[in-house]
Amino acid sequence: MSTPGSVRTVHILKTGELIFSLEDYQKVQDRFSWVDKSFILSEIFRLRPLTDAGRFSFVAIYEEEKTIKPVLNLEPEFYLSQLQLNRQELSE
Repeated sequence: MSTPGSVRTVHILKTGELIFSLEDYQKVQDRFSWVDKSFILSEIFRLRPLTDAGRFSFVAIYEEEKTIKPVLNLEPEFYLSQLQLNRQELSE
């Protein structure tokens, strides 16, 4: 049996730092007061069936752009670099 895909949230700070853990998020949560948490949950549930086994999908929440973007089916070895590339594309 293959490993099911996983959907996670990532908060991306203006500095480019990626925040994955609840502990780290709690330190900066005031910067994301504009985020609708019910929308985030609906995105997680929407992405689950679209995420392939052994892959990661993310709900990426960008501080600087105040944008929420789904990122689908990233390979575990490459998801950090792909999230950084997505941030750069939003800034251009």
